[in-house]
Amino acid sequence: MLRKINLRTIPIHFNSNHTFEGNVLFKCEDSYYCEVIVPESEIFIQLSKENNFSATIDVTVLAKFVGFNELEVVMNDTVTEHILAKVFTAVTAIFIFFVTFLMGTQLSIDCIWQIMKRPVGPLTGFFCQFGVMPLVAYGLAKTILPSEDKALQFSLFAAGCSPGGGKSSFWTIIFNGNLDLSVSMTLTQTIGAMAMMPLWIYTLGSTFFDERIQVPFLSLSESLASLIIPSALGMIFIHYKRHLMEKCRRWIKIATWIATFAFTAFGCYVNTYVFYLFTWRIIACACIQPWCGYIIAYFIAWIFKQNHTDRLTIAIETGVQNIGIAMIMLMFSLPEPEVDIAIVQPIAILLTTDKPLLIMYFIRKLYRKCKSKKTVPTENVKYHHNLWLNGDSPSSTPKKISALEANPKFTEINEHNSKTDLLN
Repeated sequence: MLRKINLRTIPIHFNSNHTFEGNVLFKCEDSYYCEVIVPESEIFIQLSKENNFSATIDVTVLAKFVGFNELEVVMNDTVTEHILAKVFTAVTAIFIFFVTFLMGTQLSIDCIWQIMKRPVGPLTGFFCQFGVMPLVAYGLAKTILPSEDKALQFSLFAAGCSPGGGKSSFWTIIFNGNLDLSVSMTLTQTIGAMAMMPLWIYTLGSTFFDERIQVPFLSLSESLASLIIPSALGMIFIHYKRHLMEKCRRWIKIATWIATFAFTAFGCYVNTYVFYLFTWRIIACACIQPWCGYIIAYFIAWIFKQNHTDRLTIAIETGVQNIGIAMIMLMFSLPEPEVDIAIVQPIAILLTTDKPLLIMYFIRKLYRKCKSKKTVPTENVKYHHNLWLNGDSPSSTPKKISALEANPKFTEINEHNSKTDLLN
């Protein structure tokens, strides 16, 4: 609280765990109540090893009127970046609702019911998601990440315990997979995560931290609702507008490509600071974990005799996890500055998860395009089958005929002779 016509000097301390160079601006939230006298404008600060990554700046504030106010510290326009982050989150939420609505237009309640009556696919995916992926993440955390960085290790393990979701259904559509199976797996895994995540977190997860970790049950419920509600609305819509089903399918593919490129680029821009914390160990774990999920899940689905389409769907659903659940868990459970370091690993996984799918898609597209261009010249040749009478068995061996025999007039004569032979 400031009193009228009162000067006060406030020491502001800056600390960081890495090098920082940039401009800092101090200003009052409401200039009617107070004004920053010193420093008058932006000043440059540098946090490095020379000053132990810390600095202190004395800010002099002039109180103009009695009341409460807040001193804002703007570092490299972080206020603007914060607003951009909020806009990015809101646009992403609206976009996901819209695409999930479109996804609902492609679902068949009868197909989903048949899948759940014989749930070999969902059970296979459930085993891969909660039986394999946590162990893969635990192994990577213990072998690749630094043993002294428990927060980073735990964040990788938490990501491995997350259910399938995210953009898995979108990629299933891109690769012409079984969308009904994908949605069924996302539904069962999100519900199952309410039991499986605490099971893993409070058993193997306790080897990273002694403190009790908070599992975000509310976020899991919200994730479930964000899948069920728009999908149900899409199914109701398409029930009355059947003629729009194919158009909706095309719109989903267009929206998926927009999300893949635009949102990745914008997300990287908003969270630029994360890249300064990336190391080769973090990138390696971020690549190996989801990519192992694709390979292992496809192989296990093959063992359970699933067809190629379902194997592909199970692999995508396993590798593309709902990392947002893990990030929320870290925010609620870890103190500062551990959470700032730990959250780097899930963000790295988000950036690398779908890149193999993207590469595979373009390779397949290029292969099919090159294959369609290879036109093999064919001879002017036709085939016909001889019919043998007098009790002889018919032959299925094709007989090559010349271009003369392929002539329509010759064919008419040949047919006339055959009829004559039959009459005789």
